[in-house]
Amino acid sequence: MNVLFTLLFSLLAMIIPLALIIAIIVLIVRFIGRYEKRADARLELERQTAAHQQQQFDVLVERLDRIEEKMELRS
Repeated sequence: MNVLFTLLFSLLAMIIPLALIIAIIVLIVRFIGRYEKRADARLELERQTAAHQQQQFDVLVERLDRIEEKMELRS
């Protein structure tokens, strides 16, 4: 009976560290996956913001061109 308990505890002593290592690896992989998703979302938001700013800039350039044309006509 003692041999059985000793064998069982030694088996647990080998399995528990392996299970902890596997659990830590799984947690790290999940964390990295979530971090990558957040980074992709931020990047997409920055791209959309940059495109919107470019559109606003283009509108301002058009307005400036029209103002310059009107000023040239009055001179």
